[in-house]
Formats: sequence, C-alpha cells, structure tokens
Amino acid sequence: MTVAAPRSLRARFFELPAHRQGLLAVLGAAVLWSTGGLFIKAVNLDALGVTMWRSLLAAISIALLMRTGVPNPLRATALEWALAVSYALMLVLFVSATKLTTAANAIFLQYTAPLYVLILGRFLLDERPSTVDLACVAVAFAGMALFFVGRLETDDLWGNVSAVASGVSFAFFLTLLRHRNCASETRPRSMVLGNMLLVVAMLAINVGRAEWAAFTPGLLDIIGLVFLGVVQIGLAYVLFGFGIAHVQALEASLIGMLEPVLNPVWVFLFLGETPGWWAVLGGAVIIAAVATRTVIAERRRPRAPLELAALHSEA
Repeated sequence: MTVAAPRSLRARFFELPAHRQGLLAVLGAAVLWSTGGLFIKAVNLDALGVTMWRSLLAAISIALLMRTGVPNPLRATALEWALAVSYALMLVLFVSATKLTTAANAIFLQYTAPLYVLILGRFLLDERPSTVDLACVAVAFAGMALFFVGRLETDDLWGNVSAVASGVSFAFFLTLLRHRNCASETRPRSMVLGNMLLVVAMLAINVGRAEWAAFTPGLLDIIGLVFLGVVQIGLAYVLFGFGIAHVQALEASLIGMLEPVLNPVWVFLFLGETPGWWAVLGGAVIIAAVATRTVIAERRRPRAPLELAALHSEA
C-alpha cells in the first residue's frame, strides 16, 4: 500500500477556486504593504531618498519575478502609461501628504479610495456594488475614523489635498488593473514602468537639492531598503497584480484597508510603540467588516461547474 505524498502549499493554493486565490493574493499584498512603516523607520534616509531606492529595487524585482524585462517607454500602450502614471502619482502624493500634514490625515484620506472605486468601477468596469458592499464601506470607514480620534488636524490644507489626490490615484490604479484590456503581462510591465518614472523623478529632485546624505544609504539602510523594494513593494504588487485579476476592484480596495490596521501591529511587536485603545477598536471593526463581507460574498457566489463536481465527489 502506497501513501500519497502530501501536497505542497503551492499546489493546494492553485486547487482553490480562482476567486479565493485572488482574495488570498490581495490579502498577502496588504500584509506585506503593512510592513512599510516598520522598515521605513529603520532606514536613516528622508522620504524622497527612501522612495527613490525603494522604487529602483521594486522595478528590478518585479521585472525579474515576472520576467517582463525593462519595458520600452516608447512602445508602452496608453493603458500601460495610465497605470504607470496613476501608480507613480499615488506614491508621490502620499509621500507629499505625509510631509505636509499629519501621518493620520495622510493615511485616512488616502484610504478614501474605496469611495472613488465605487464610482469608477460602476462607469469603467460595470461593476455594481451590492447593499453588502455599501454597508461594508460605511462600517470600514467608521472603523478607520476611530484610529484618529483626537489626532486629526485640519490646518494643513495642501497636505490634505495631496492625500485625497493620492486616494483618487489609488482608485484609478485599482480600477484600471481590472480593465478588460489589461492582460496578465500588462500589470507587471506597468508597475515596472511606474517605478522607473519614480526613480527618474526622485533622482532628479535629490540631485537638484544636492543633499547627498539624505539619499546615500549606509550598510544597515541597504538591508531595510532591500526589504522595502523587493518584498514590501515588489513581491506585494506581484501578488496584488495576480489577485486583482480574480476579484472586483472594490473587494481589493476594502481588503487593502487592512494595511493601516496591521501597520501599527508590526511597529508594536518590533519597536514597542503601543497603539491607543481607539486604534485597537478601529482595527477590530475594519477586520470584522471585511471578513463579514468576504464570507457573505463567498456564500452568494455561484459555484463553478468544477467546484460543484468536487462537492459531489466528496459527498
């Protein structure tokens, strides 16, 4: 009698329905994004220096992981350019917002993205939100608001505008990734192109201000930058690009809201910065809203023929 070899985790993942593969991939991306705060704190460069090196390493890692090579900007399609520009604007505007206003304002206003996705998804993708979707967005925003009880400031107008614009760019990026003309090879090429745009722009700014120490990393900085570029951005966006092909743009944006929830968790575990009770409660509300919405959506999702056959064979 022979004993079947245990299936690998990768094999089990690809045996799941495509929609669940997408949900898990987007969740994995959100978890990796959430480590950014921890590693950015560990790098002794300013925001522009971190952005430049992180984008360079992200472009290299995505190109290698997805075997896209370096895209020729002159041959890029209009959709690839739109994705690249929205991606680059999302990151640059968020950095600007963080410099001009409080971190609380920046992250909260950027994650208004699901509201814009509701509109863009309806007109560009014909993805209509359900009542459960709308309720989940409302509850998740209520949870996000609890993070910043007593901490929001309204004086820094241009910082707040930058944060809102970052959220709009994020929504366009999410929606365009779901466009019917967005093929599997389009997503990684666009992300590489977007990171290349950031490298060129940040290098020009850094050289122009001639503050070499602000973007010259030391040995320990290089370790943090490699993680940020290869894992926190590169691998995360490879997962995200795969996942969003199988889930709706609104689903992806809601799961992405777990990023600011998990961010202080890593900082607490490794640096000992304790989040307030309002933040803990807000995180619990967001996790509960996203989990409930996912379970309800999965139960309502029609079974594919292969899934039904598998269920009958197990009965």
